[in-house]
Amino acid sequence: MSPARPAPPPAAAPLRRGFRRGLAVALALLAGSSASAASAAAAGEEPPIIARARQFLGGEEALAKVRALRFIGTVNSFSGSAPPVSLVLTYQHPFRQRLVSTSPSAVEVTGLDGEVGWRRIHEPRDLGKWRDESLDPAQVARLRAGTFESLAFFRGIESVGGRLEHAGSARVSGVSCERVVFHHGENLRFTRYFEAETGRLVKTETEDGTSVVEEGEQWVDGIRFPQRLVTSGRGADKRPSRFIVEFTQVQVNGDFPVAQFARPAPAPATPPPAPAPAKR
Repeated sequence: MSPARPAPPPAAAPLRRGFRRGLAVALALLAGSSASAASAAAAGEEPPIIARARQFLGGEEALAKVRALRFIGTVNSFSGSAPPVSLVLTYQHPFRQRLVSTSPSAVEVTGLDGEVGWRRIHEPRDLGKWRDESLDPAQVARLRAGTFESLAFFRGIESVGGRLEHAGSARVSGVSCERVVFHHGENLRFTRYFEAETGRLVKTETEDGTSVVEEGEQWVDGIRFPQRLVTSGRGADKRPSRFIVEFTQVQVNGDFPVAQFARPAPAPATPPPAPAPAKR
């Protein structure tokens, strides 16, 4: 059955732009995956901390089997200024992603299908009403980087045109760490701090200063995933923003049809009103 003619969702706004940006950054850093430094690794040379980090997550055999991931959970702001948002996030090799975010004001579906990025925003009281958005090149690049990082588990960035930089050591929350920068472009990079002894990911930072800390753990198919992500940064209004992404379920290598990542047909145009009958 074809849906009813779409209409814009209520002016109450779907996800606030800053909140949406922070959420996108946090989820891009999920399974993980700057200036240059004297200790930077040569091109193609992987620092030993990467092997330790992969072993901490579950080891080579378990990680090599991952072709798709689905995360189900909720997002809550620390301040309580934003209502809870439920999410279903799916990644599939090589560059497919689908995020469904449901809040009281809107249902947003954001998708990536190779080089195509899109968003459809529904009114929750009538899912037959929606509006479409095309994502710009920078947004698509970030979705592609996040999809790659979440399925690669810190390895192979050179295969997608990026580079790895071993940027020395640092102490984070009293923990001795090794710092590694994952460059996906001039203005798109993730700096990760790994515990030197174990390879545990302690913190991730983005080029705009947003930081993400993983807390708790859950094991699925022999792989260690976080229970929650704590994200700190600044919203579009430059005010501090902090929220928690809590995962209630993680699925590894589920059956996710390719069609669900493709951009849906555009919303049909509203036909112009019929002309008034001529007066006699």
